[in-house]
Amino acid sequence: MAPKTRIAANLFIATEQARTEPIAGRIIEVPENEEQSELYRNPHSGFVAYVPVGSIKRGADLVTTGGMRIVGNKIVQGKTTPCGTCHGPDLMGVADVPAIAGRSPSYIVRQLWDIRQGARKGASAQLMKLVVANLTEEDMTNIAAYVASRATGAAQPASQIPTIAERFTTTTVSRSR
Repeated sequence: MAPKTRIAANLFIATEQARTEPIAGRIIEVPENEEQSELYRNPHSGFVAYVPVGSIKRGADLVTTGGMRIVGNKIVQGKTTPCGTCHGPDLMGVADVPAIAGRSPSYIVRQLWDIRQGARKGASAQLMKLVVANLTEEDMTNIAAYVASRATGAAQPASQIPTIAERFTTTTVSRSR
């Protein structure tokens, strides 16, 4: 559940504090401080992302293993390549590969979708086409929820960085831009 929202200048703005709106498979991001975000366009004003229950955990599996499983003594290939392969073990980027930890989940989904649809061009987009080829919309939502929940600025392996979900028992992700 998420608060009811209205759209103002391309932002979802919560119209109430109570979480009465079913979220279904969506991600809804709202500013933590409406005035700072909407009126002053403060780039340091944080956002709260409401994500489907369980999406962070499912996203962690796709991000860290690509969905790969060991069945018996055999490795069963996953749907995708683990994100850390290119974006680094902490998802903070490597060389010209961008950081994705802590990014807006809406931004992450939009990028994955555009790459899969062929709207993104360039060498990196071509490499990513193979990564996103087998992902469903739900997979993209799950990946975005997990990636957005990752702490930023830490120089330690992703496995040691607690997610927001690990610190709090909630389905919201609070982050700053």
